[in-house]
Amino acid sequence: MSTEHKFGSDWTVKKLDVIEKYLGFFTTALKNQGFKLCYIDAFSGSGNVTLKNGVVTDGSAIRALKYPFDRYILIEKDEEYHNALKQKIEASDRANNITLLQGDCNELLKTLNGKQWYSEKWRGVIFLDPYAMELDWKSLTKISNTRAFDVWYLFPYSAVTRNLENKGNIPQANKERLNRIFGTDNWKDELYKESEQLTLFGDSEMEKIPDGLKQFIIKRLGETFPKVAQEPAILKNAMNSPLFLLCFAVSNPNKTAQDLAMRAANHILKHTED
Repeated sequence: MSTEHKFGSDWTVKKLDVIEKYLGFFTTALKNQGFKLCYIDAFSGSGNVTLKNGVVTDGSAIRALKYPFDRYILIEKDEEYHNALKQKIEASDRANNITLLQGDCNELLKTLNGKQWYSEKWRGVIFLDPYAMELDWKSLTKISNTRAFDVWYLFPYSAVTRNLENKGNIPQANKERLNRIFGTDNWKDELYKESEQLTLFGDSEMEKIPDGLKQFIIKRLGETFPKVAQEPAILKNAMNSPLFLLCFAVSNPNKTAQDLAMRAANHILKHTED
């Protein structure tokens, strides 16, 4: 049985191209600046992606190896994908700089705060491409606390939307899942409003706020990170329905570093369709 990921279409390629363009910018901009560079891929997969049209392309972890980071930390929970990726990176000329971990990224990312990344002159990029709703907001908080990493987060817009009932009548299990992914339990106040339509009993109903989810995620990122791109890329399927928001955030407190990263990220996001 093949261990390659089999999913996606144009949106998959767009996502990967955005990450690769930013890695190229990042490693060039920080070259000879006295920093040690680290790339972390929290959902590394098997190393390759087979698109629905049969085309095989390198995944984010393999693409990252093209760029001169001093350390690569690749995380994959699935044993088959982990083993397939291990075989691929063992042949890389950067193998000695790679740490491949198998496990839940939410648990493994907790260890980030055990290292003084910022004061020890580390700077890096983290790519978060979770399967469905696997990423807890606590992991984003841990990343922000490092003050050293720029973050690309592929937010699962479609998966979250499926857990948000139109009228706000959400089962308890879904509420708990949403609390974890949002990192707060006040999301209902942000995503719903009273409907102008009344029920048969004269009571007002609740309805989702148009575009509320996108704005809420940008707001939550802004509450967690010092700088956030205000216009994430909206990745859509063949039916033109939103699947993901490709979001960008900076944990570095230095304004010069923030401005440089934001200029590059916003430019790349603006030209996602190119």
